[in-house]
Amino acid sequence: MKRLPIGVNDFKEMIEEGYYFVDKSMLIKDVIELPGKIKLITRPRRFGKTLNMSMMEHFFSIFRVGDLFEGLAIWGEGGIVKDYYHKYPVIFVTFKEVKDTNWKNALDHMKRVLANLARNFIERITDERDRRFFEKILETRALDVDYMDFLRYLTEALHRETGNKAILLIDEYDVPIEAAYMYREKDAEYYDNMVAFMRNMLTAALKDNEHLEFGILTGVYRVAKESIFSGLNNLTVYTVFENKMTDRFGFMEEEVMELIKHYGLDEKEIKAVREWYDGFRVGMRERIYNPWSVLMYIDSRLSGLDIEASLQPFWINTSSNDLIELQIRNNPTLKEELDSLLEGKRILKKLDPWLSLKEIDARPSGVWTLLASSGYLNAVYHERRFYHVSLPNKEIEEFFKEKVSEWLEDTINFPSEDLYKSLKKMLMEGDKQEFLEYLKSFIVNSMSYHDFGSESERVYKAFLLGILSIAVNGYIVESEKESGYGRLDVVVYPREKRYGGYAVIFEVKRADRGEKLEDFAKAALDQIRGRGYYKKMKGYGYRVIGFGIAFSSKRVEIEAEELG
Repeated sequence: MKRLPIGVNDFKEMIEEGYYFVDKSMLIKDVIELPGKIKLITRPRRFGKTLNMSMMEHFFSIFRVGDLFEGLAIWGEGGIVKDYYHKYPVIFVTFKEVKDTNWKNALDHMKRVLANLARNFIERITDERDRRFFEKILETRALDVDYMDFLRYLTEALHRETGNKAILLIDEYDVPIEAAYMYREKDAEYYDNMVAFMRNMLTAALKDNEHLEFGILTGVYRVAKESIFSGLNNLTVYTVFENKMTDRFGFMEEEVMELIKHYGLDEKEIKAVREWYDGFRVGMRERIYNPWSVLMYIDSRLSGLDIEASLQPFWINTSSNDLIELQIRNNPTLKEELDSLLEGKRILKKLDPWLSLKEIDARPSGVWTLLASSGYLNAVYHERRFYHVSLPNKEIEEFFKEKVSEWLEDTINFPSEDLYKSLKKMLMEGDKQEFLEYLKSFIVNSMSYHDFGSESERVYKAFLLGILSIAVNGYIVESEKESGYGRLDVVVYPREKRYGGYAVIFEVKRADRGEKLEDFAKAALDQIRGRGYYKKMKGYGYRVIGFGIAFSSKRVEIEAEELG
C-alpha cells in the first residue's frame, strides 16, 4: 500500500518516496501542443496545480537527473521525450505564500521569494557580472526595479550558460494580487502597487523575451486583465470554462475508484464520496472530484473513523475563503438566491470568464463569476455568456449553509443551534412542542422588521433560508414557492430512516391586515393534507408533522399537529 500524498507538492518526493501518484503527466503534452507560447491555467485551490508545475519542472529541466517518469503516460510519447526531456533550463517559482496585509511587507516578501530563486541558480552562473547581480538580489540589496526585472534577467543568464532558451513556470501568480485586493482598504496604495509590480515583472519576463522557450502561469482567477496582462499579446488562457486540459487537474471518477480500491475501502463508499466531493466541472467534462478532500477522507477512514464521521468539509476548512466570504457578506443578490442553490436547484446567471478582480464589485456578474472560477459553483454553459450554476456537492453546500446561518444570526438573531437541536429531536422522536416554542419565539422576538423594511416576503425568505441552513448532513429540505411568496411550502425529512421516522411540512401563509390568523394557520394545515408533499412523505413511510404558519405584519399564529 502506497503512502497517501497529503500535502506533498514536490514531484521528486512523490515518486521516490513511494507516494500514491495519480498520473497527470499528459499535461506535459498539452502544454507543448496546445496554442499559446504563454499559457495561463486557472483551477480551484488544492486541485494539484503546484504538484503539476513541479512535475513539469522535473520533466523539462536540464538540471534534473534520474528517470522519474518511467511507467507514466508521458513516457509513451517517444517524440516528446526525445525532444523535450531534460533539455531546457527551467525556472519554477511560486507566490502562494505572499499573502501579506500591507504593501511594505508584501514587497519584502516578494524580494525574499526572488532571492531564494537566485540562491537556487547562482552556483550555475559562471559570468562574473551575472554573479554580482545575483548576489545583490540574494542579499536584498538590489533596487526594486531590479527585482521586477529579475525573472527576465534569469532567463537570459540561463540561456547564455546552457545554450538553450529557458522555460518559466509561475505558480499561484494571483495570490499576491488577491491579498492586495482584500487589504486595499487598510493600505490605500497596496493594490495599485502590487498590480504595477506584477505587471512590470511579468511583462518583462513574458513579452517578446527572446530567451524564453515558453511560460506557464497557474492561479485561481484570471485577474486584472486590463493591468497585469495588457501588454501580453502572446497569452492564451485556459480557465474552468474552456474545454481544454479538462482532466489534468482534480481527480476523475475512474481515478477515485482506483484510489478507493488501492486502500482497501469498500467500493460502495464511492456513493458517499461522490455526493460530498464530486460535482466539479471544467468545460464539458463533468464528475471531477476535489483531490484534497478525497485524500483526507481516505486518511480518516484508514485511521479508523466510520464513513459518516470521515465525511467532513476538508477543502473548505483549509482553503483561503476570505475573498469568497467577503463577497457573500456584501452581496444581497446572492443571499436572495441561496435558497434555490441550497435546495440543489440550478439558476441561470450571466458570467464573465474574462472579468478582472477589480471589477467584481462593480458588475452584477462579478460575484457569480468569482464563485464559478474558484470552484464554489458548478457552471454549465447555456448561451452567450449565460450559464446554469449550482452547488457542486455536499461539502460546498455545508459551507454556504454555515454562511447563511452566520448571516441570519448577525441580522435577525437567528438561533440556529437551538432550532437545529429541536428540529432533529422532532424528526427523530416526533416531539414538536420544543421546536414550536423556539420557532414562535424566533419569529416574534428575533425577526426585526428594520432589517427587512415593509416587505414581509423577505421575512418568509429568511425563514426558508434558516430552515435550509440548519438541515445539515442526513436531512433533505425541499420547497415549493409561488411568485411573491404568497405561499411557501417547505418539507424537511431524513435522508435515511436511521436519522428519524418523521417528516415535517411547513405551510406559510400571509394574511391581510384584520384577517384572523388562526383561521389561516388551520387552513394551512388542511392544505398540507391535500398537497403532494404530504402524500410523498407518507409513501416513503414517514409519519408527518404539519406546521401551519400565518403572518400579518409582526403578528404570527402557528398551528402544529401530527397528520394522520
